[in-house]
Amino acid sequence: MISYIKILRPSVVFLAAFAVLVAALIVGYYQPFQIFIAVLVASLIAGAGNVTNDYYDYKIDKINKPKRVIPSGKIKRKNAAFYAAISYVLANVLAILFLNSEMILLALFNTFVAFVYAWKVKRMFLGHFLDSWLASSTFLFGALFVNITVTIIFLFSMSYLANLGREITKGIEDIKGDKKIGAKTLPVILGKIISSWIAIFFIIFAIAISLIPYFFGLLSISYLLLVIFANFIFLFSCFILLFNPAKSQKIMKIAMFLAIIAFLIGIY
Repeated sequence: MISYIKILRPSVVFLAAFAVLVAALIVGYYQPFQIFIAVLVASLIAGAGNVTNDYYDYKIDKINKPKRVIPSGKIKRKNAAFYAAISYVLANVLAILFLNSEMILLALFNTFVAFVYAWKVKRMFLGHFLDSWLASSTFLFGALFVNITVTIIFLFSMSYLANLGREITKGIEDIKGDKKIGAKTLPVILGKIISSWIAIFFIIFAIAISLIPYFFGLLSISYLLLVIFANFIFLFSCFILLFNPAKSQKIMKIAMFLAIIAFLIGIY
């Protein structure tokens, strides 16, 4: 049972769920049952996407991450495929039954993108950009209860850029196995050093954007104070990236979480 939870990547699923909740609150939507369903839908799609990734990454994980549940034999590949399929179906059935048409379309679209990403695109240059969309579009999903506001656009943009930097960092971490299977990720094409600086560029771009909502009067001083703290953590992760990509991308997760909280407290 623990392996079936672990393969979902709980930290990633939590960020997706939290993003939907925060976005809904930012646009002023407070219906608990509807929000719960949206959080569940986003969590199921995010989790199923991670399971699909592990299914198709079976060979490369034997090299890069042999302790993961599929290459270690804790979950059979066919069982993982069934697990992902059930999760995708359940997510979209819930969306169709309880959410509005825009949210249904985004849930269906992200299900398609998550599958195609894991199946064909992940080990290509485009993969970094698609995975960042999947992570960041959860804010759009939560906002669609009402509408996509300027604040949500800033939140989405910051999240997309930060996730893009983190995805490239993960590619640097996986470069050994990616080379062996002939993958064409950015780090494989450009090398570790150039890719590291590109990842740092996207993180710094996200940091620069993060200050705009306060100076445009969209969010309060409490937002500014916390997001500045998150930005220092982002900068620290950029420094660590040059020496330890695996540790860097974990630190980026912490900074992302704090930045999301900053948006939430900034509306009050």
